[in-house]
Amino acid sequence: ATSDPQVYAIGDAVRPGLLTDAIGAGRIAARTIDGLLRGADQTYDKLPAIRYERVKLQYFDPRIGEFADTTSCAANCASCGACRDCGLCEEICPQKAISRSETPAGGFEYVVDSERCIGCGFCAGACPTGVWEIAENAPIE
Repeated sequence: ATSDPQVYAIGDAVRPGLLTDAIGAGRIAARTIDGLLRGADQTYDKLPAIRYERVKLQYFDPRIGEFADTTSCAANCASCGACRDCGLCEEICPQKAISRSETPAGGFEYVVDSERCIGCGFCAGACPTGVWEIAENAPIE
């Protein structure tokens, strides 16, 4: 929805992105509008709950009892927010808008070509350290 509850915006009108995301948002908007016209409360897609037995806790809470090298373990734990140069962002970008470049000091940085970036957020979703941030577009008035 927009600032006007009777006007819905989806797709590139909200944020540049993939066609499939716009189609999904259109489907949700259509269901919501249909529900409102029928007099129902706002409707949202509800995902079924996953049975507890299917949840693999090892994935969400990995704990290792012994470490061969405690120094590298500590460095990994303290690296949130610092790029590890894994290259996932560069690989996952559907528009090839991210590239790695060397800095004058001998380091590296990943740079975004704003002419190619569509704001899909794949880089932010793939980054294991949370380096990338996607700024939301202002709502359409």
